[in-house]
Amino acid sequence: MSEISVSVPPYDPATGVVAPVEGGSVVIEIVDGAVEIFGDTAGLRDLARLCLALSDPRAPEGSHIHLDAGIGPLEPGSVSLMISRDSLRAIER
Repeated sequence: MSEISVSVPPYDPATGVVAPVEGGSVVIEIVDGAVEIFGDTAGLRDLARLCLALSDPRAPEGSHIHLDAGIGPLEPGSVSLMISRDSLRAIER
């Protein structure tokens, strides 16, 4: 089986959380109360890089990334998304 890998630059307080993108396409919808994410291969890798960048141990708690419809990788008509590093909230649930 071939391996797929993605990488991001290390966290730098001068630039914040940075994740290079391939220019993929992602659509996020809420259907019957569930979040559904649809993407081409590059778009799904773009989302993976964003999550990976937030997981850097040097990135401070509360670091986050806003994705708005029509601004890469989210397509127009997509629901906006905020991804945040919040370890305490994740543990409480």
